[in-house]
Amino acid sequence: MGCAISNQSNSVPGGFILHSQNFCVHQDPLIPLPGFLVIASLMHIRSISEMQASEYDELSRLIRIAHRAIKQATGVENLTIIQEESSSHFHLWFFPWTDGVIEQYGRPNLAKIREIMARIKKQRVGEAEWKELEKTIQEIKTQGEKYAGLDL
Repeated sequence: MGCAISNQSNSVPGGFILHSQNFCVHQDPLIPLPGFLVIASLMHIRSISEMQASEYDELSRLIRIAHRAIKQATGVENLTIIQEESSSHFHLWFFPWTDGVIEQYGRPNLAKIREIMARIKKQRVGEAEWKELEKTIQEIKTQGEKYAGLDL
């Protein structure tokens, strides 16, 4: 899936939020939780340790921009950032602890995230939920563009 997203043969909800020379930022296509973003590499690397210094600097800037944009657009207080090396494409997730997630699953806790993701992935998403997701993606894009123009 990472290759298909990075070469744009597979679309993601709302399109890319940010796109740079080596990375793309987008809503996770499998988990329709507003603000659940992915930063994915466009190249076949699995970890931060495989990046050149310039690529790491680019990633670091995207993390800061996306983090600020998600918080501003969604109003969440807590984000959990996760990176694992089980794919041929490096990817990093931003998991937003929305009011709805906290109401249903309790306070932010890393151990709960896989269960929450699995349940959200199985939930039927109606038209109203898709509209809300698209609205949030557009707001994150707006905030991301604003922050991308700043010296962070």
